[in-house]
Amino acid sequence: MPEGTKPASLLAVRELNAWYGESHILHGVAFDVAAGEVVTLLGRNGAGKTT
Repeated sequence: MPEGTKPASLLAVRELNAWYGESHILHGVAFDVAAGEVVTLLGRNGAGKTT
């Protein structure tokens, strides 16, 4: 792949929103995951990681 070329995304997320009851816990989240990329999500207990 030429230098500066971005690999194609296997997963593309845009404008992800989630609510827990009446609480808006995720606001417009966006991310891409490319082939071969390893991604992890860190946060406190109750921070919405499972959502």
